[in-house]
This record gives sequence, C-alpha cells and structure tokens, in this order.
Amino acid sequence: MVGYDPDFLGQTVPLPEFSPSLIGFVLEKPELLDGIYAQYYNYTIAMNQQLRTPLFAALNIDQSKIKGVSRSNDWRIDTRIGAENQLNNDYYFSNPWDRGHLARRSSAAWGESAREAKLASDDTFFYSNASLQHENFNQDEWLALEDWVKDLTLDTTNKISVISGPIFGEFARSITPQGRPTALIPSGFFKVVAYIDHQETLAVRAFMMMQDEEALRDKRGKRLFNFQRYQVSITEIEEKTGLIFPQQLPDNNPLFFNENPRAVTDLNVNHFPEHIEVDAPDEMISMDDQRETVRDEEVPIFIAAALVNASGDETLGEWISIINLSNQRVDFQGWRLKDPQDELMIGGVLGPGEAMQIGPLSPIQLGNRGGTISLYNAAGERIDRVKYPVQPKALEDKPVIFAMRDLTISG
Repeated sequence: MVGYDPDFLGQTVPLPEFSPSLIGFVLEKPELLDGIYAQYYNYTIAMNQQLRTPLFAALNIDQSKIKGVSRSNDWRIDTRIGAENQLNNDYYFSNPWDRGHLARRSSAAWGESAREAKLASDDTFFYSNASLQHENFNQDEWLALEDWVKDLTLDTTNKISVISGPIFGEFARSITPQGRPTALIPSGFFKVVAYIDHQETLAVRAFMMMQDEEALRDKRGKRLFNFQRYQVSITEIEEKTGLIFPQQLPDNNPLFFNENPRAVTDLNVNHFPEHIEVDAPDEMISMDDQRETVRDEEVPIFIAAALVNASGDETLGEWISIINLSNQRVDFQGWRLKDPQDELMIGGVLGPGEAMQIGPLSPIQLGNRGGTISLYNAAGERIDRVKYPVQPKALEDKPVIFAMRDLTISG
C-alpha cells in the first residue's frame, strides 16, 4: 500500500489540517498528492517549505505483517519535494544532530511479503522523513511508543495509525553548515497513536518529548525536562504546532488541556494542561483513569542520588539517598520508594538539610538498563520522581546524582 490510508483502522482518522497561521508555510507542488502530500510505502509526509522539514509523517502499521528486513541507511533526496526544500546530509555531518526518523523504519517495514516489507523499510530513508534530533535523544525509547499498544494488547486488530512531527519553540536553536542556509532545530517532537480498543471504539494516546527544554514551557511556566516522554493532550500538540487534528482524536484522548472541574473532582487531575511522565507501558493514562496526587513542586524532599550498578551482589550494594531541603523535621514513617514493579517501605527522621541513605533496596531493583524511582509520602502522594540512564560496566560503583533538575518549589 502506498501512502497513509485514513480508513486503515476501520474508523476514519483523517490527516491533520493546517491552521491559518501555518497554511502559508505548507509546501505545495503539482507533483504531490493534492499538491501537498508526498506518499511513500505505508506513510505520507507534508512539508514546511520555510523550515525545510516535515510538518508531520502519518504512518499506518499492520503489526501482524511486520517483517524483519535489513536496514538500508541509504538516505536520499525526494526529487518530488525538491532538494531546496529538504535538509540534506550537510546538516547532520560531524555534529551532535542525528537524522531522526519520523515514520519509524521498523514499523513501516510491513507487507504481504518480505519484498514489500523491504521496499517499505527502504522508503523511510528520505530526508523528507528526517528531523534534527540530538544524539542524546533516545530514538529507541521515542520510536518504540507504538510498540506499547501491542505490548499491552490494547488494540484488537493489530493495526495502528501514528502521526508524528517536530515541535519548534519560540526561541529555537539553529544550525548553519558551511555554505548552506541556516536551519532551525526542533525543540521537541510529538506522536499521536490511534487504534481500535477492546470496546471496538477509537482510542488515542498522544505524547511529547523535548530536546530543548528552555525553548518550551507549559502555560504555567513549568519546565518539560529534556528526553523525558510525556503523555499529553491533543490540544497542546495543536497549540505548539499549528496543526488541526480531526475532532475524533481529541474526543478519544484521555488527557485534559483546559481547566475542567469534573476532571478535578472525579479523576483527581492535578494540573492543566496535563503532562504525565511515561517510561513504561503501564504508566499510560486511559480514559477515566484516576490520577495520582503529585506534589513534586510543593514539598522540598528529593531523591538525591542512587547507586544503580553496584559491584558484587547488586541486590546488597544498591542504595538510594533522600535529602530534606525543607526548614522542618520530616518523619518518613509510612513513606515508600517505588520502581515500576515493587515498593519499599522506609522510615526515619530527617532534620532540615539532612540526608539519609537507604539500602539494601529489596524488593525494588535498580536495573542497569535504566529506569525510574518514585517517592511517596504516607498519604500516598507522589513527592518526587527521577529517571536514571543506562549504567554500563564502566560506571560500576559510581552513583547517579540527580542534580540537573529544577528544584524550585511553588507556593
């Protein structure tokens, strides 16, 4: 199949439209479908002529027909779009910026035969499907979001439609290769995943991930941390991109953008617009899910450090330290540390400025492949949450310090 099919799921999911503020930047050429859309195997692109980057890539995925095929790595200019309207390899050479796929290669690599899947895989290696992604941007984490639907068996048809694209902040950074025009660097990326759930209704999950946290803040001024995946509302993506998604997507997305009294009383929504950190499939919010109470910005108690990769028996050597930056003594009776699978009850008392080390940590475990740690008070409110990266052998017995964070407390 060539190009994105709006009816792929059995319920129509049209391509996004363009707001009046964006329409003047959309590339239009007679070689393109409807003068706008470049079609490839299983996906469709619309381009921003001024920025020479995709506005979005819309991809259909039939997970029952995905094939394991070899990777091409042969990046090409799409002549239909024109070399002058794409960022070529000059913008990715000898610098910290990678050619980030918008339509994921391994997800596009499906078809009735291995040959079809290979053609689809190779068709993702056009510069029109690439966007400037920082080398520290975990493409595996970001691109694997569509796998979560499959991992949780949320869909019933093995079919998923995914719309992805860049987000440019008000003060976006730029890059100027020698002899080439300046290009703006995306401040982050969005991904909208749609599928048919077990109630045979359209379900939607929307995400953002930043790579330039200073260029983008939510309307309350709260920082969105770099390289952290957030589940968000469709409306926020529309606000940040100028795209207009079909109404059935925000209607079937569980997160809220605007103040909603019912969401506060019935679902315990803490903040608007909602940003939910998601680092594992079961952290995704579904329709009508209760939110946990988050007081990260109110209570100055922090997870300060953790020894993740301990030598010898890691279950005995791992530890977590907690620091009290309030001006009061804090009793930790009934408090809990949690990883995605288990929790550990803790205790003790800390005076102002004091810290304590907790270990061994069983039953919670700090995986060397990276993970998250959350701290909850006796009332079950989340007080802090940290994410730690992969810990290779070279970092054995070297603690992770959670220092590069916004420790500003509101109120």
